[in-house]
Amino acid sequence: MPWFGDKKRIPVGQRSGQERDWSWSWEPLTPDSPGWQRWLWVGVAVAVVAAVAVAVGLTLAFTLGGRGGGPADEDEGVLPYAAIAGSVSVALHNGQTAAAVIFEDKCDAYLVVGQEEDSPRLPDGDYFFQVTTSSDKALLSSDEVRFRQFRVADGAIDGVSGQGRHAVGVDSLTGAATVQLCPFATSPDSSGLYEVWVTRVEDFQGDVKAGGSSAPDSHGFLAARSARGLFGVSRVR
Repeated sequence: MPWFGDKKRIPVGQRSGQERDWSWSWEPLTPDSPGWQRWLWVGVAVAVVAAVAVAVGLTLAFTLGGRGGGPADEDEGVLPYAAIAGSVSVALHNGQTAAAVIFEDKCDAYLVVGQEEDSPRLPDGDYFFQVTTSSDKALLSSDEVRFRQFRVADGAIDGVSGQGRHAVGVDSLTGAATVQLCPFATSPDSSGLYEVWVTRVEDFQGDVKAGGSSAPDSHGFLAARSARGLFGVSRVR
């Protein structure tokens, strides 16, 4: 029984001229026959499936856009790097930026966040930092992670927190605190470039009593949940 393409035909009896026997031929059905109705039902089914697909797509788009697929949702504990890129910088103890962000001595480098009015702001909370090479991301910070803890309030550093013990300066422009990055080892990279990483305490993956972590990514600082900034040192010590 054909559905599509071929017309449905039915047998029609005809008498021969001698009226002694019957011969049979095939005639097409009329448009309102069951074959035509099948096309109608197929169209209805396709329309229903399309409507369901659109509804499901809109639901998923709303869910992902509002919770997991878009920018950071702090209630979900997610802090994508893209949402805070540019929020971390390095300056002198008084917040003044060194020429081309290159310091004469590595211990002159202090961490600053949210210094520029148009820069992204780190959400308030407690953070760890680390210093690595700029090329292969080798860990240079030499003290335990727990000693590199500081707090952000109103988008600026409020000071060290927890067991943080790094020296603190004061930004002469904003009055916010700055945190010294030393101690960290001298980079073997001939470029003299370093990279500072900042991640929330709850996002750190590893033992805070160790210098770093063997966990995947960069010593426990997940790249997707860390803000980073480059700086240079001209004098090796």
